[in-house]
Amino acid sequence: MNLSNRSSGGSEKRTQVRIPVDDEICVRDTVSGFELGTLANVHDAGFMVISDGGLKEDHLYQVAFEINSGRPAITLGAECLWISETGTGDQIWAGFQIMDISEDARQQIATLITQYQE
Repeated sequence: MNLSNRSSGGSEKRTQVRIPVDDEICVRDTVSGFELGTLANVHDAGFMVISDGGLKEDHLYQVAFEINSGRPAITLGAECLWISETGTGDQIWAGFQIMDISEDARQQIATLITQYQE
């Protein structure tokens, strides 16, 4: 699979509008405690992370979006669908599909999306 255009909105067909995240929101693996990276964009069915590495394609993660504004973390299950190096090669982009999410977390994601659309 060609992943070279994933982070830049290349030629692949996207059906969801990605909302860029302007704040530093840590994405943490709640099982290992490992920081997966920083949330780059989000939509109601998935998200993208920029990371220093350590992620595995086709791997399921239980994650928490650690929001610095004092709001509770958003927890959900997601699969890492693809990984691509950044242009500088010192970090990676990783695309995730949300696989398991509570109604509460779904509402928190909707609130986050609304916040960054403004």
